[in-house]
Amino acid sequence: MSQGITFVTRQGVSRVSAGVLALTFPLILIGLSLGVGFRQAGGVAEFGASFAAALMFLVAAPTAWVFAIDFIEAERFTVMLVGSLTSLPLWALAGVGLARFSVSWKRWTIRYFALCATWVALYVIVVGVVAAL
Repeated sequence: MSQGITFVTRQGVSRVSAGVLALTFPLILIGLSLGVGFRQAGGVAEFGASFAAALMFLVAAPTAWVFAIDFIEAERFTVMLVGSLTSLPLWALAGVGLARFSVSWKRWTIRYFALCATWVALYVIVVGVVAAL
């Protein structure tokens, strides 16, 4: 009569904690990119650092590409704020999605690092292909 009902607590990864922990990678990248002045005049090293910081920010906040549209006039603060606010929930959802299929924090961490590495690799490949065109 009551088959399929169980009162055993769910073992595994907390979805809320996984969503919050999934924000570490993009927040680290955003923090590192904020440490570099994008519009400061300087030599070749500063240009390379600015380019790397911009690429790190776009890896962490992929929705910031929307501001590349010609008719949108946005300042640096607006791009970074709105890009972060729209991208961080996507990262949290990715962490929650990984938690649904992970039975332990070790498995979740391995999958999360694999997701981050794959995302960075694909992003760099896409930027390279677009730059080559």
